[in-house]
Amino acid sequence: MDKVGIVFGCFIPLHKGHLSLVDKALKNDKVIIGVCGYDLDRGKDFIPFKDRVELIKEIFNDLTVVSVDDHKIGLTGKFDLESWKVWCNELFKNADLDPLENEIAWYLGEQSYLEMLKTIYPKHTFELVERAVIPVSGTMIRENPKENIKEIHPVFIEYLKEKNII
Repeated sequence: MDKVGIVFGCFIPLHKGHLSLVDKALKNDKVIIGVCGYDLDRGKDFIPFKDRVELIKEIFNDLTVVSVDDHKIGLTGKFDLESWKVWCNELFKNADLDPLENEIAWYLGEQSYLEMLKTIYPKHTFELVERAVIPVSGTMIRENPKENIKEIHPVFIEYLKEKNII
């Protein structure tokens, strides 16, 4: 049985906080990077969903990258327990992975995500990276990308420059 690490996010944009989660997940036999969200996620079209998926695939070409388009599976961005179940089913289906037949370790930056996922998958393991350790967020970056450019992954910086966002 493989030990599988999972990191997911909207990656609007990919930043050092996300990378710290991926680094922790790399200790597993296999790593799944889940790109989630939808176009206009987080209230503005900073980076369209399909572009985020392609950028993450470019960066993590040696890992399993899957996408979960929330709108395509009927989710609206407000997540209750049932929404999390739908979302997880899509993630595991797209990764071609049975969540009950593998040893799964989740790497998260949000306590509320951990609580919901632990309810669904009590036998999985979870590691939370506290915000105090990673003092940056996607919201901070989207509000002022030029000021926070050093926190953004270089591939995303190039994309944002090409789109005249920074």
